[in-house]
Amino acid sequence: MKALLKKLRAALSRARAHGGGIIPVDEAGWWMHRTSPAASLREAARLFNELGGETIVEIGSGLHGDLAGNSIFTWVRRTAARRIVAVDADEARVNEVKSATAGNPRVEALVADGIKYLEQFRGTIDLLYLDYWLPDLEGAVVGVGRAEGYRDAYRAARDKMNEHSLLLIDDTDHVHPWKHTYIVPDARTDGFRVVHEGRQTLLRR
Repeated sequence: MKALLKKLRAALSRARAHGGGIIPVDEAGWWMHRTSPAASLREAARLFNELGGETIVEIGSGLHGDLAGNSIFTWVRRTAARRIVAVDADEARVNEVKSATAGNPRVEALVADGIKYLEQFRGTIDLLYLDYWLPDLEGAVVGVGRAEGYRDAYRAARDKMNEHSLLLIDDTDHVHPWKHTYIVPDARTDGFRVVHEGRQTLLRR
């Protein structure tokens, strides 16, 4: 009962905070009362299956806990993907995925630079999920490095993305410039439309 009351109070708090179109932002630039990306990941998986997708490429991987979504589990459990590629520059993160998906032939976990991997990728991508970290140049506005890096990742992948495909970007509940600042306009120019935005932004074409 106490747990239920706690959830109800949290929901009411979020509703009041968002009333009148106001979304409070903390000192780091994040929306306050961040939510789990689970619903967004499930919707991406549902649309992936609806489109008859075969290949998921995830740039930035690992197991970061429930609040981060642990996306690899969603792709494995909720999609009919034939190939799920998880790429991260951190070997420890890649080893987490390898351990958690051991014995699943659909999953490939690789240590690599995400943009270079996308540039060299051979095949067609049906869902591109971007959730990796990039530093900012010294003296630059916080977030510019991520905004530019995510745009670069999309540009490296866009010619390999299926005619009907999905683009999912994590951590878009942050003030601009951030991960979604440049990539979303680029993708919309290429025919993608926004399905939803908030904790994550999902686009489809």
